Amino acid sequence: MPGFTHLHDDGLFFISAQSLATGGGYRIPSLPENPAQTKFPPLYPLYLSVVWRMNPAFPANLVLGSVGCWMALAACLALTWRLYRSDGASEKRTWVLVALLGLSPYMILFGSMMFSEIFFTCFVLATFLLARREGMRAIVAAGVMAGLAYLARTAGIALLISVPAWLLLRREGRRAGIFALTMLPFVAGWMLWSHAYRVPGADPTLTYYTDYLGYQFANVGFDNLAVVLWKNADQILYGMGSLVLPKVFDALPMKILTQVIAVAMLAGVVRMVRRGVAVDYTMFAAVSAGILLVWHYPATERFVLPLFPLLIAGLLTEMEHLAKMLRSGLRHRDFGQRAVAAVFGAGVAAVLIGALALQGYMSFVYLKASADQQRAGLADRRAAYQWMSANLPASAAVLSYDDSLLYLYSGHRGNYKPLMPRWWYAEDHASMVNAYRNLAAYCASRGLTYVYFTSEDLSRETGDEDRLAVERIIRADPALVPIFTAGIGTVYRVRPSSQ
Repeated sequence: MPGFTHLHDDGLFFISAQSLATGGGYRIPSLPENPAQTKFPPLYPLYLSVVWRMNPAFPANLVLGSVGCWMALAACLALTWRLYRSDGASEKRTWVLVALLGLSPYMILFGSMMFSEIFFTCFVLATFLLARREGMRAIVAAGVMAGLAYLARTAGIALLISVPAWLLLRREGRRAGIFALTMLPFVAGWMLWSHAYRVPGADPTLTYYTDYLGYQFANVGFDNLAVVLWKNADQILYGMGSLVLPKVFDALPMKILTQVIAVAMLAGVVRMVRRGVAVDYTMFAAVSAGILLVWHYPATERFVLPLFPLLIAGLLTEMEHLAKMLRSGLRHRDFGQRAVAAVFGAGVAAVLIGALALQGYMSFVYLKASADQQRAGLADRRAAYQWMSANLPASAAVLSYDDSLLYLYSGHRGNYKPLMPRWWYAEDHASMVNAYRNLAAYCASRGLTYVYFTSEDLSRETGDEDRLAVERIIRADPALVPIFTAGIGTVYRVRPSSQ
């Protein structure tokens, strides 16, 4: 896992799992305050805690972590198989769909990293399979699976809305009520626990780490809701289509084509629903998309991944419909009609072949090249972590972009400085850059005495121009004294304000 903690959440999952395994409770031990983990529900960290119990030595236990991720992926594909068969798909069609999922670069990527999406999807699929069975025991079991889905990701709240609505649509009011009553204790339990242990106050950094809703209200309000809705809708379509046409080339024509694929996916899903296929999954997807539409972070491929089994089935359905229309056009008496059908068919075939080629390139070339690059950066970081472990006071807290990784390697606590998503929605580049001005004052407010900054920092949130501007600010800051450099990163001592 050379890219471990690159997207931040995986590191937080793993250190919370470490805290559970070592008897420290459900906490974020890398933060100076060691607060309770009230942002992420506990099921996935509890699953990862098995890794720490089997091998408490980091980073050697990342091997077991990778195995655990792949086990979840295998379970997800098996459940997807069962779901397609439950929808009435033939064995051949099911093989095609599961193969498309299993060979997807995004399934491979997130199936080998410690993120909860695929783990969560397993419980979502199990919920549908059980809810489709007759009888009260099956619906109680479905409610339990939905509750576990919520404890894997709070996005599982969509099941509490969509499944009862689907059952009511089928005139199964009693089963809808039983499902809701079975799932509700899981939801209420986590909400009550997280509220009871949440860190009081309005510190933006701690809000980011411990309070999903607080961070939501800090970033989305009536002042920017229209912009959030517009940009999130754009990114939802982009994220969906990118599951088929990967974001290898970041150009506007490619983005438009990717979103056209997303529209084709959705059109196919509508056709499926009209035939009574995957209605439950579609209702869940609709509620999930509604949540993503108002959420304080744009929907990347990762966030729409739990909808991928439905979307790829929708795309295949739409392509079959299109092929039927093209066959009719190619048999038309009028030459012009046949020519248009031939040209359009060739264009569609070119897009699909190109998408498969890009997926193959991403799976077998791009991901490896990216891992090699991350491995080189990790070597530089580990050199810095080793130096900090040997030379800094044991109580020293460090501001670092990969704070959980620094903690796991060096034992030093600290945090990263979040950039507010509302700045991204407003395209407020000045606020993003200015967040790193007067860094010494921020560090003093958080009890941080050192800063570790690399040339790859801010990659999750900004483009190269903003990142380079921040790098220039940090290098020119007289309150930051460089004391060690290794490759891409430098350790700075924060000069006390009295000097």
